[in-house]
Order: sequence, then C-alpha cells, then structure tokens
Amino acid sequence: MTRSLAVDLGGTHVRFRLVEDEDGARRRRAPVHVVETCGVASFEAALGQWRERTGAHGRLDAVAVAAAGPVVGDRVRITNLGWILDAREIERSLGAGRCLLVNDVTAVAWALPRLGKSDVRELGAADVEGSVAGGMQGFGTENPGGRATTAVIAPGTGLGVSGLVPDGAGGFVAVEGEGGHRTLAAQSPREWAILNVLVERFGHASAERALSGPGIEALYRAIASIDGVSRREEKTAAEIAHDAFARSDPTAEESIETFTGFLGSVAGDLALTLGARGGVYVAGGIVPGWGGRFDAARFLDRFRAKGRFRDYLSAVPVRVVTHPYPALAGTEHLLARRPAGAS
Repeated sequence: MTRSLAVDLGGTHVRFRLVEDEDGARRRRAPVHVVETCGVASFEAALGQWRERTGAHGRLDAVAVAAAGPVVGDRVRITNLGWILDAREIERSLGAGRCLLVNDVTAVAWALPRLGKSDVRELGAADVEGSVAGGMQGFGTENPGGRATTAVIAPGTGLGVSGLVPDGAGGFVAVEGEGGHRTLAAQSPREWAILNVLVERFGHASAERALSGPGIEALYRAIASIDGVSRREEKTAAEIAHDAFARSDPTAEESIETFTGFLGSVAGDLALTLGARGGVYVAGGIVPGWGGRFDAARFLDRFRAKGRFRDYLSAVPVRVVTHPYPALAGTEHLLARRPAGAS
C-alpha cells in the first residue's frame, strides 16, 4: 500500500487529495479538502490543518504540489502569496519518498489526457474541414486533441498559461513558463487609455494585471477613473461580475467586456505562439464559474482577430474546462508516471 498526496496550491485556496494505491491499482481517492490561504501563514500550516481536519497522520510515500508560481529546480515561490516551497524540505518534514513540484497550470495541461466529455464545454468548434472539430472526438487517455499541440490559459487569482506538445514518441511534454506576465496589448483607443492607467499604477501592464480576479478589480477602477465615476466603495471581482451580468452598473459591464476582449486576444496569441492546432482550453476559477454568462462571441472574435491568420485560428477549437479540480488530476497523473523512488 502506498499513500500519495496531490496538492493544488493557488493564490486563494490549497486543495488536498489523498490517494492510496495497492500493487499499482487505485484503491481509494479521498474527498478533496480545501484550506483557504487567507487563514494560514504557510504551506506547512495548511498541511497541518489538512492533517488535523482529516485525521491523515500516517506516512506519505509521495507528494506532488501544483503551485501557482515558477518552479526553479527544487523550489517554487507562490507569486501572489510570497510562500516559498522546497521539495527536499517537504520530503524531510513528511518523511516522503519523493516530492514533485510543478506549476499549477502546467498540471492542468497534464490533466487534459484524463478529461472526458463531461469535463469540458465547447466554446467555439473549429470551422475548417479536417480540423479537430466535433466535440471531444479523438480525445483519450494519451490523446488530447489528437496528436496536435494543445494550449491552456487559466485566469483566476493570477493568470497562467501552458500546453502539451507531442514528443515525437507517441507522448507529450508539457510547456512550463510564465506567459501570464507578458505585456498586454490594446486594440482600440479606449483600451489604450485603460492600459495607460494600469501602467501608471503598476509600472508594467502585464496580461495578469487585467486577466485575473484582481485584474477585474483593476479594470473597474481604471474605467471609473477615466470616466470620472465616483466609487463609494471598492467592489470585489465577484461583485463586479454580478453587477455586470445584472446590467446594474455600466462600469462593471465595460469591465467584464474589456476582460473578455483582452482574454480572447491573449488566448489567440498563445495559440499562434504554440501552434495549438489541437485546441485552446480555458481553465482557472473565473470563466468556468461564469458558465453561459461568458460572452463567447466577444471572446472568439478577439481570439481570431489576427489579420492574415484569422483562418488559421478559426480552425482551432476552444473549450472551457469544467472539471472541478483539473490541477489535482494533473498532479495525480504525474504521481502515477513517476512513483515514489523514481529518478
């Protein structure tokens, strides 16, 4: 019997799932336990809270952490928390045989081969004959999007991007980077005005400064400032989205429209950069939560608005990941591929 722990460590929540195996056969996957990061001071404290609340005090053979930050060697710094995790220290503290650290959105990319039809929602099927259109056709255990490159973009507390690229030997390799911090580009005078406000405030207007929960709040403040709209109180991203969908606040409406347009542009850039003919998957905590209220038409128009490459991008299917815990699924996949004691 081996006991492994899959962890999804984001800027707002830490999600834990204990997995027990016997002779390589999956025995039990415990329910997901969630710890809010605002209530703990470190990963070790979150881990202790998980142990206390679940009674999971036994030895762990392996741990895999999908972390919202760049993994450098055996360490990762959580971008929006400042926490620093060290794989070797985690192994020593838990007595674990192995600790794997992976970027959280890279973990989502690794989950793509495990997703089924019920785990995604078609946002825009490809409209060119011979593309990977038609729902999840050709999607299997080791076959995301056929044998073409796929991309993931995930706005949440921050913005992450990743993808899966064919390795030439029947499998895939995951792309790990920090593309969410690329410089944001405007497509209209109004967007330039908004970007100027963001630059004045942050010094650099990265994609994440607009395409995240805090980004929605920053867009709202920028638009209100440009229009001279007085704000009696600060609104959260959830409140802005609620008021936008209820059509009760014009500034909120424009904030969500601007978010959606920017997201489409950045997702199109990602598809072009990776050559993601197998599809672009929108994950994270924002767009899946909006469901049918997400303006797919606006998103797709900006996604495909790349001049001479509109037809190229029209052949790329776009899907929203609706699986509740894709990063955990990805870490479990990595644990299965690289069991405790593997080099």
